[in-house]
Amino acid sequence: PNTLNAMYRATELADTARRLAWIGKEPDAFRKSGDPFIALAVRLHDTGLALENRRNEIDGNLERVIPQYMAAVIAWKKSQGKPVYPDANSTLRVTYGTVAPYAPRDGLVKGPFTTVEGIVEKATSKDPFIAPAPLLEAIKGKRYGVFKDPVLGTVPVNFLSSADTTGGNSGSAVMNKRGELVGLNFDSTYESITKDWYFDSAITRAIHVDIRYMLWLMKEVDRADNLLKEMTIKYPKK
Repeated sequence: PNTLNAMYRATELADTARRLAWIGKEPDAFRKSGDPFIALAVRLHDTGLALENRRNEIDGNLERVIPQYMAAVIAWKKSQGKPVYPDANSTLRVTYGTVAPYAPRDGLVKGPFTTVEGIVEKATSKDPFIAPAPLLEAIKGKRYGVFKDPVLGTVPVNFLSSADTTGGNSGSAVMNKRGELVGLNFDSTYESITKDWYFDSAITRAIHVDIRYMLWLMKEVDRADNLLKEMTIKYPKK
């Protein structure tokens, strides 16, 4: 820590003008610099370049064998009479699932919903848990309106489902059995990392933002009434 503190005290890179001045300088100027951070960068350059070249080599080898691998997977799937899932990018893809909790390990059960109270619990006023004051005020004032879930007793933020999502599904619409928009997909749980290779419905969960939270934000926090008027919204009954 003392060495790092000394480097910060000695560097000139905190000054924007001096930092920008380095953009047009020749490599020899970097090698002769007495700035501790520039000197560190020079010393790490060869190692970083070697690592980058090694990564490029590995990526190149993968690019060469992936088509062969996919050809084998497609042939095997066809021999089993099974379809091959396309990536969601630039494709029309429909998947289905149910809203459900999951137990990633013994003694731990993760519920299917998070709520706005969780935002207050996590807010620290420091990155990455900086919550805007109007949002916290709306939650503490329990201004939930028609967006309050009757079972949860509050506004849901995110929910989990067993839908089989993949790369490119971020932003995909989530609909209920009546075809009504109930959320947007944006992520998967940690335990779902292997889902593209092995789908386990017991622990694979997609994460969706609840449409009620989005609409509640627009109405109670952002006061985006003009936008809400333009939408055809089926509000929950009070």
